[in-house]
Amino acid sequence: MKTKLSLFFGITILACFVSSCRSIHNITRPLLKGIPDENEATENYFRTVYNDTLNVPFHFIGENNADNLVGKMLIEDKTLDASAVSLNDFVKLHKTISFAIIRNDSVLYEYYAPDYTWESNVTSFSIAKSFVAMLVGIAIEEGKIKSVNQSIADYLHEFADNADIRRITIKNLLQHTSGIKFTKEMLNPWSDNAEFYYSDNLRERALDFDVKEPSGQRFDYQSENAMLLALILERATGMSLSQYLEKKIWSRIGTSAPATWNTDRNDSLAIEKAFCCLNARTMDFAKFGRLLLHKGNWNGTQIIPEDFVRDAATPSINDGGKLTYGYNMGIGPLKYGSFFPIGLFGQLIYVYPAHNIIIVRFGEGGLTYHPNYWKSIMLQIIDQL
Repeated sequence: MKTKLSLFFGITILACFVSSCRSIHNITRPLLKGIPDENEATENYFRTVYNDTLNVPFHFIGENNADNLVGKMLIEDKTLDASAVSLNDFVKLHKTISFAIIRNDSVLYEYYAPDYTWESNVTSFSIAKSFVAMLVGIAIEEGKIKSVNQSIADYLHEFADNADIRRITIKNLLQHTSGIKFTKEMLNPWSDNAEFYYSDNLRERALDFDVKEPSGQRFDYQSENAMLLALILERATGMSLSQYLEKKIWSRIGTSAPATWNTDRNDSLAIEKAFCCLNARTMDFAKFGRLLLHKGNWNGTQIIPEDFVRDAATPSINDGGKLTYGYNMGIGPLKYGSFFPIGLFGQLIYVYPAHNIIIVRFGEGGLTYHPNYWKSIMLQIIDQL
């Protein structure tokens, strides 16, 4: 055991020199902690996103009291030899923390795993990127950002003289077509993904990047794009992401409790992990889905510009775009017109405007579920409603 520990720390020290003496903490933590899990909300620093305590929260009809008859619908579970199981059995078999189906503001199904209730916060992971995208739309409406076609160097003045970076637009960041070099192996302590997730200096790290190819040519999903959007929003609005989210969305859509957004550290230089880790109650996430369902309008008040929500949920292959991805959210088959903020481990806010349906699903850690798996499950559900 002693030999193994000596070898580990020897490799770690060597890694420090190989990687320009980056923080040993940033290198060792991915190896010691491993893959992120659903407990991230309580294990990291965060900022609080307050709800409006002066107004009565919005509640879906039948919330926390659904009869769950829809739980008897059959789901074809390909991981179980293509056998059909009830939705009630399916959610229990697949590490589900919470699951809700809402149609016309009525709760058709609601489930919470043991040790969780409707009051429990769940971790959203990359669903947070969709919130960042909608904040960009609001900042454009307010004139704080000119348009999605604006160069990121207009706000990231460090790159004012860099021709390659000046060609990158805010839309490139939203669509993940920036051309920025970014490595993604979470368990590789030298990968950009691991360094971002475990960094205690995200501001400096996010601005330390190279361009590997011209922007607007190829889709490459990465956390760097979200962090650059966070820096742009901070500089454009003069607020932190948490403050801007609280003022512009969270306090205006009838949320029942504050949310939290994980940060890289716990001081005045902290910044939200814009690529992940917004934590809130399941039904409060459903209210964000309701806001998107109604094209950014909440009970008569336009919170997010309608055209921005439309563009965010419209597939395009122009400028390197991907038919199954919009502005930081997934897009379903053209036949359905559905779209969905999506995150690691099958976290999903599925919006199906044609039938006024919202499906919210959060789950425990598990890398066996590809996003396409959960999309197929959502289609099976809406086809039976």
